[in-house]
Amino acid sequence: MTNIAVAVATALAISLAGPPAWGHTFPPARNVVVQVEPCEVVLFVGYRPGTGEPTEAILARAASAPKSRALETLRDVLSAFAMAPLSVAVDGLALVPTKVRAKIGFEPGGARPMVVLLVTYALVPGRSLAIQTKDPRSTRISWQDRASGRVEISDAPQQGKWFGGVASMLLPLGALPGAATCAMPSLSPPPPSLR
Repeated sequence: MTNIAVAVATALAISLAGPPAWGHTFPPARNVVVQVEPCEVVLFVGYRPGTGEPTEAILARAASAPKSRALETLRDVLSAFAMAPLSVAVDGLALVPTKVRAKIGFEPGGARPMVVLLVTYALVPGRSLAIQTKDPRSTRISWQDRASGRVEISDAPQQGKWFGGVASMLLPLGALPGAATCAMPSLSPPPPSLR
């Protein structure tokens, strides 16, 4: 057995033994930090599935992959769960990620896998940036404008504060500062529920 297969098998065994042994269950946790730059928005997303069945299902998917792809499969499955309820839009037009990076790990003791994502979107001109989640119970959102000048700070929620249990965060956008120009990304139309 390779080190990858041993790591996945160990994590699966711990997660299956965990709930009865420790007697506690924990819900999924998704933390989203939005960083606004002059020409892009970067989401830093940390995700850990709930204990019990959710973790077992994710680890089972990874364990069913070929041994040479077990960690890659685990990373991909965790990333999909982390991003599934999230959407980013400017003036109702959905933005498409331009770059995604992901790292996986296990919480101390190896009970649950987790993933950290760095997701970049090109920021187009518009009046309002919306970060939405379909799972507000397990999602916390915070934001920062690293002196980009794109967010109208006086009309925005407080920076650096965690907002839990909210379905969306709206950030009012201003014009692109100075003589800066940004490349225009492809946009997709909003889903029917947002029209």
